[in-house]
Amino acid sequence: MLSNVLQLLVVVVIFVIILVGTYYVTKWIAKSGMIQSQSKNIKVIETFKVTTGKYIQIIKLGTKYYAIGVTKDNITFLTPLDEEQLDFSPDISGSPRASFKELFDNFSKKNKEK
Repeated sequence: MLSNVLQLLVVVVIFVIILVGTYYVTKWIAKSGMIQSQSKNIKVIETFKVTTGKYIQIIKLGTKYYAIGVTKDNITFLTPLDEEQLDFSPDISGSPRASFKELFDNFSKKNKEK
């Protein structure tokens, strides 16, 4: 009986260690930018979601800027852009984006109150 309890505790501890390790490795990969390919000449400047699965993007190829339409199966050239037409000022739309933890905590509090 005691050995079964000890085996269960060992499995639970290993599981928790794996979860914590996965969490920190995922955060490290996201910060390091390893997921995105590194390119000096191609950059996505801005993306605007039009509808589900349809986007308008401003991209920089070399020293020129272009607007493209992106869907699941297609990329459409829209127009070339001049640098003077673009606004590179930082986004000051109000509050900074909330983290998942903050959103989850708010959601949990609202459900507990009900």
